[in-house]
Amino acid sequence: MGNCVSLSIPLDQSVNKVSQWLEKIGGYTHNIEKNLTVLETTMVDLKAKQDDLSRKLKREEDGGLRRLAKFEVWLNRVEAIENRVNDLLSAINVELQRLCLCRFFSKSLLSSYRYGKRVILTLREVEKLGSENFDVVADQALTPEVEERQLQPIIVGQETMLEKAWKHLMEDGVGIMGMYGMGGVGKTTLLTQINNKFRKDRCGFDFVIWIVVSKALQLEKILDEIAQKVRLRGKKDGSQKAVHLFNFLREKRFVLFLDDIWEKVDLAEIGVPFQQDKTNAKWYSPLVLKMYVHA
Repeated sequence: MGNCVSLSIPLDQSVNKVSQWLEKIGGYTHNIEKNLTVLETTMVDLKAKQDDLSRKLKREEDGGLRRLAKFEVWLNRVEAIENRVNDLLSAINVELQRLCLCRFFSKSLLSSYRYGKRVILTLREVEKLGSENFDVVADQALTPEVEERQLQPIIVGQETMLEKAWKHLMEDGVGIMGMYGMGGVGKTTLLTQINNKFRKDRCGFDFVIWIVVSKALQLEKILDEIAQKVRLRGKKDGSQKAVHLFNFLREKRFVLFLDDIWEKVDLAEIGVPFQQDKTNAKWYSPLVLKMYVHA
């Protein structure tokens, strides 16, 4: 009359699967409080490690180094996992109230299972992050390229002036060289030519910096621009900004172009190292285009 298909599954196999499933769920639910305690302690250790490495990073960034991309990723992951841990800890009272029968079962079994599983998986991630070692958190930053500036039409005879200025600039003991004169005589063009010449040959300088001072002198703005162009990080306030920049630049070889100066600029106030001696000379004049060189 018809076909009949019979399937037979051994009873002991079915019992084993159910037993394993219940054991797995029971492991997640019964040990929730214990696992949360371990998670909280492990997270505290991870935060302490993060704080220690962050202080180390700050010291190295203050010294002009650049943080490693790998370490930046680690910091972001620690911050993200901390938020997840806090979410789990904030829900602990609700989850514990659901448990019953010596915490082997739950009034909401699926919810407790998912919560307990999240605790275990999060704990493993925290442990993994804590096991990562960073002997080095920053390295030497790449030297910024010299910014090429657009040239105005060359004035007749300026090639000779450029050669003379460049030769003088490369002489030992030259600390400051100033250019001044009436408008339109080619001061900016000459200064730009010298700047662009450094693009082809840095002559061993770490930084070549161009700053427009302008008539409305703002020392803090100048200081901030210099720090930005040498990629100096670290938050400082007031006079500490100048000290911070000074301590960084005194270990470097740099050329600083100060354009459009109308009044005296105190180098100490903008964090520029300069030791005046008999081989150095200063010019302060209205409409001056001044270049400072630190060798």
